[in-house]
Amino acid sequence: MNAPFQHDQALRFPAGETRASDRRRELIESERYRYAWDSFPLFIAALCGGSALEIAASWKTSDSAAVLVWGGFITGWILWGIWLLSYGRKPDFEALGRAGRDPRMQTLLIAVGTLVGAGWLALFPESESNSVSFVFFHTGYMVISLLCFGGVQRLFLLAILPTLVPIPLALLLTLDTVRLPLQVAVVLTPGIILAFQLRFRAMASELLELRFRNVDLLEDLQRQRDAAESANLAKSTFLATASHDLRQPMHSLNLYLASTAAYPLSEDLREMVQRMQQCARYMNEMFDSLLDIARLDAQVIAPRLEALSLQPILLRLQSEFTPVASAKALSLEFVSEPHLYVMSDAGMVERILRNLLANALSYTRLGGVQLVAKRRGNRVRVAVIDSGPGVPRALRGLIFEEFARAPEDNQSGSRGFGLGLAIARRLAQILRIRLRLRSSAFRGSSFSINMPAAPFAQFRLEDRVERSAASLSGLLVLVVDDDLEVLTAMTLLLTLQGCRVLAAGNSQEALQQVERMREPPSLLICDFALGPADNGLELIERIRDEFNEDLPSLLITGDTSPAQVQLFARSNVEVLHKPVDGDAVVQAMQRAMHRRGLHKELAS
Repeated sequence: MNAPFQHDQALRFPAGETRASDRRRELIESERYRYAWDSFPLFIAALCGGSALEIAASWKTSDSAAVLVWGGFITGWILWGIWLLSYGRKPDFEALGRAGRDPRMQTLLIAVGTLVGAGWLALFPESESNSVSFVFFHTGYMVISLLCFGGVQRLFLLAILPTLVPIPLALLLTLDTVRLPLQVAVVLTPGIILAFQLRFRAMASELLELRFRNVDLLEDLQRQRDAAESANLAKSTFLATASHDLRQPMHSLNLYLASTAAYPLSEDLREMVQRMQQCARYMNEMFDSLLDIARLDAQVIAPRLEALSLQPILLRLQSEFTPVASAKALSLEFVSEPHLYVMSDAGMVERILRNLLANALSYTRLGGVQLVAKRRGNRVRVAVIDSGPGVPRALRGLIFEEFARAPEDNQSGSRGFGLGLAIARRLAQILRIRLRLRSSAFRGSSFSINMPAAPFAQFRLEDRVERSAASLSGLLVLVVDDDLEVLTAMTLLLTLQGCRVLAAGNSQEALQQVERMREPPSLLICDFALGPADNGLELIERIRDEFNEDLPSLLITGDTSPAQVQLFARSNVEVLHKPVDGDAVVQAMQRAMHRRGLHKELAS
């Protein structure tokens, strides 16, 4: 069964190559005819000038009647050529490339060539000076034919062969030994012109072949680019679908784990729950990385540049990664000059440094990691230096690509999709700062960013206000989610926080709950996807309109498609992306209630 199939494939593949080669030859021939047609005005103009000069030179030395007849015919054909160029239908060059014949142009060239050749009999004068003049005219005609039609051998031969036929007859009639060298030169000149034409045609063929090969190459590159874009779109669609399906159970698991931790547990069970929460946090980090890539693809992340102090960022990172380094028996050192202020986006800078630290700790087995922050002139340089295996030169451009992982990844015990450095580089590009890598084999790597220094810090009033953790006890919270597990887990979590919870599985149930309320809810927590034709954003707006109040709201979603990410960015609602752990939900609720308190203070 396999042999005939292979044989059939082997037969068909060269046929495809043959068809492509035939098509290229047709295109080359069509371009030859296009060049000849575009050169036709030059040929007519040269023929007009040469004929006028030859008639003037032969008028007194040749038979006047013969000159008039010759001039009349040549004028008629020139006028027909001018009409053909001005009013005639332009030829189909692709058809000419296939057929190789243009009757109108061929007829004109045969007629003109015959008249030029007939001039040997009708106009060849007795005086030697005028003989030289006619030889120049004849040679000039062949040269201009070479320049205009040399790329199309058929047209070139039709133009010059009729001019050569009368030459032997003229030699026999004159038998002038004095002008014999001149006549021999006239016989040899066409041979030289023909040799030039062969070279000219070969050179034109090479140029056109190169041109169309380049066109084929560009088309092939475009096809490959389209295929790569299609594959990338399919990858993004798959990741969006897969991550959305995985987010739901992970979201429920996080809420249940957060609720379980609130119950009195034995030490063994509490340790087990903590390990489960740690595993869930790893999964959350992976989903967060996918979400960041979706946000970057959607181009909805815009930097908020301000004067900020690096000290709080470095303290948070040190607190976060010190346990990670200790668990791997690695040293973690933060070296920073005091009072470093930069003009940048605090969240983006922290995310870049977090990803660099996580990457360094993942690939370092012995020694440690050091973060160094120093001011150099009007710039502040922050470098993350590790004692890991280093990055091979061949991989230094690839490690910043999405889903790229080093060969040692499996041995290092690192987790993730290989998005950390890709996200760091793209955030650095948004901030217009350079993310630089220096690495030596077996001596470690250094990733650094250079940010503009700020001469002083200008903190916002909201940042100086001490944020006390707002109590959630007694809040009336409306929770809407079409997933029963998520709804149950969220209700349990909020009840343990002391909230009064109203649960709804869809928009209709939520609106029915709203109609029975005597007071507006303190907070709305809605899932985005509530059905084929319904979503949480629209529901939040309807409930706000119902109470004519900008109620604090949280939108929870697993949708990371670029279009939806743009929609969320434009909304006046804080968005949490699944999976969300219990602490994140509680903190988001506290932020929402804190903002509501600030707004009330400002309004009063």
